[in-house]
Amino acid sequence: MNRHASSLELMLFESGAAGAKAMMAAGIDHFVVDWEYMGKTERQKEFDTEIAPVGPQALSDVARLPGARTWCRINGEGAHTPEEVEIAVGAGARGIFLPMAHSPAEVERFLRLVDGRCQVGILVETTAALSCARSLATLPLDRVYFGLNDFAISRGGGSIFRAVLDGSVERAREAFSHTPFGFGGVTAVDGGTPVPCARLLEEMARLDCQFVFLRRSFRRDVQRLGAARLTAEVAAYWQRCRARTAAETAHDRRTLERLLAEVCDAV
Repeated sequence: MNRHASSLELMLFESGAAGAKAMMAAGIDHFVVDWEYMGKTERQKEFDTEIAPVGPQALSDVARLPGARTWCRINGEGAHTPEEVEIAVGAGARGIFLPMAHSPAEVERFLRLVDGRCQVGILVETTAALSCARSLATLPLDRVYFGLNDFAISRGGGSIFRAVLDGSVERAREAFSHTPFGFGGVTAVDGGTPVPCARLLEEMARLDCQFVFLRRSFRRDVQRLGAARLTAEVAAYWQRCRARTAAETAHDRRTLERLLAEVCDAV
């Protein structure tokens, strides 16, 4: 893969303009306003995930902030999708993520609904999506995110990091080699559990990721370090990761594999 991600875009899940404005002062200007809720409570019942969807007004409020690049994650495809797309576009979404993608036909319908009015992205978080990733990669997508939590659920459970260990994330990255790609999450460089954030950043750099989601662990560490310091340290470590030699990158991957084997065995 060609390394071209000079910086890692941090996309923060945000529910209001006040919070987004505060984060913009720390250099974060990419936001995701989350509308996904359909079937999510039942699907993620036994998993430690966050389900906090908000409405169209929150999207409009964040999108109106000068300089904010605001995306919306709608619900998975269904009869409600045309209306959700129209509302998201009307509220000023810069882009729309379709979660729980399963097939090219499903994503093609989504693309027709958007009709070029904003950017589009999908979440690869099912075994079905991974199995047809090369076909999905022929579609005009602006972003692809690999969802570790739901992918683990689609495989019947186990550690969410198994997909990193066994190459599932890498296979998706190889399929979407020409599309901005992300997986997992980022927090403070000295934070993260059971997998340290530094190890995940090293793997993201190896896979030439361009963006990543920020959620609960990031907000917790912001309280400890402050947003400006946290993001500056992530940016500095990202540059360090990109400057590694091939031998250093391979060494870091082996180190990660040993750690992930322990994490997965413990689940």
